[in-house]
Amino acid sequence: MGKTTNEAVTARETARKRLLALNADRAARDARIEAAAAKVITTAAKLTDATAAADSARADARTGYEAVLTRIDATRAAAVSKAEPAVAAGLVELTAEKLSPADVAALTDLPIAEVKRLLKSAPAASSAPAATAAAVLPVAVDSVPADAAALAG
Repeated sequence: MGKTTNEAVTARETARKRLLALNADRAARDARIEAAAAKVITTAAKLTDATAAADSARADARTGYEAVLTRIDATRAAAVSKAEPAVAAGLVELTAEKLSPADVAALTDLPIAEVKRLLKSAPAASSAPAATAAAVLPVAVDSVPADAAALAG
């Protein structure tokens, strides 16, 4: 009976040791899994923050770019609205000399469609001399917003 008892005790002790070793392996595996999952969660949060910051910066840049374009378009529109009457007045003077719109277009290097459009928009010829484009168009490169050059470069 003593021998059977010793064998049973030894077997239980061996089983306990194996179970402890198995549990130690499980605990180490669980710790590795937990550490890897925490690393993924932390990295994913950093990625989310970085993409949100990049998206915000892109939106801010787009807003600034659109504001610059709006100012450039306004500058262009102002220049065109000041220059077109002077050009039209000059075209009226040329047609008053009995030149056809085709001849005026060839003489001025303007497309004939543009000559006809400007002649239609021109007021009737008056006795007052026509303003020159230089007097009406003081828009220079300096009038383009400075941040437009930064965006272009």
